[in-house]
Amino acid sequence: MRKQYLLIGLSAGMLSLALFACHAGRNNPGRIYAPDMYYSRAYNSYSVNLVYPDSMSSRPPVPGTVPRGHTVNAHELLPFNLPQSDSAYAVSGQVKNPLPVITQATLEEGQRLFNIYCAICHGEQLDGQGPLYKSGKFPVQPANFHLPQYLKMPEGTMFYSVTYGKNLMGSYASQLSERQRWEVIAYIKSVQAKDLAKGADSTAVAKK
Repeated sequence: MRKQYLLIGLSAGMLSLALFACHAGRNNPGRIYAPDMYYSRAYNSYSVNLVYPDSMSSRPPVPGTVPRGHTVNAHELLPFNLPQSDSAYAVSGQVKNPLPVITQATLEEGQRLFNIYCAICHGEQLDGQGPLYKSGKFPVQPANFHLPQYLKMPEGTMFYSVTYGKNLMGSYASQLSERQRWEVIAYIKSVQAKDLAKGADSTAVAKK
């Protein structure tokens, strides 16, 4: 009987010691042989860093780095670096769609994105008759992409408007990546190309 009590006491003591050790380990990781190997020294962005010859902590991107959400065309970033300004808007029409190849898959993706982000105002038929406008809650009709002024609008000007916003339309740069914006514009231009083709056919018939 005495042995049994002794065994029970030893077991309870060992269990208590194990539980205490586990609890203590949560708050104290123990001794670290080389703390610099575990916790690297952090530098503030604009602090002095003697590791580099120029003593600057902030480093430029590695050559060839592609920002997230961007794409590469002929080993260069999509060439749209215009700032938000009236003068930049004026020259934005000189920028062409830099997607290297516009395939049927590109147009289908552009249509999908258009229907998600743009059709609520511009309508799935691109006629400015989106649900938001037809509900009467929108004071001005959104752009009807079938009208002559939009048929002639350059791709770069459209891209500028989607990137920075235009009139009552806000910027969509946070919702659509650079590539996705060009895909949407490629889709719009593909629909407009059919309008222009119909117009050219009508003109040819009238001349006959």
